[in-house]
Amino acid sequence: MKKIWIISSVIIITSTFIYSMIYLSELNKCSWVRSYECQKEENKNLVLSEKYIELKQTWDLFLKDCIPKIKELENEYLIDYTSCSLKVSISKEKPWVNQVDINWNKLKREDINNHF
Repeated sequence: MKKIWIISSVIIITSTFIYSMIYLSELNKCSWVRSYECQKEENKNLVLSEKYIELKQTWDLFLKDCIPKIKELENEYLIDYTSCSLKVSISKEKPWVNQVDINWNKLKREDINNHF
């Protein structure tokens, strides 16, 4: 009888441990250890090259009116897409985006660093 209790206790403890590890693993799916699973999910949303080419024709039609007016200032170039509500300032010394205005709102430096 004592052997049965020992075996059943080991089975219960082992199954509880395995279940808790599986549960914790699902909760931490996007942690640094299992980031590849998140990357697989993100890549599912990417379109195929054929669809990209098809969509590019549409956004090129939209962007055909977005012809920039480029002005040279003292320290920078101002690229003005007024027809698309976008202005970009680029430094003359190096390829550095100084300022971005979208819909007449200036982006913060951290937004510029993250997106440009």
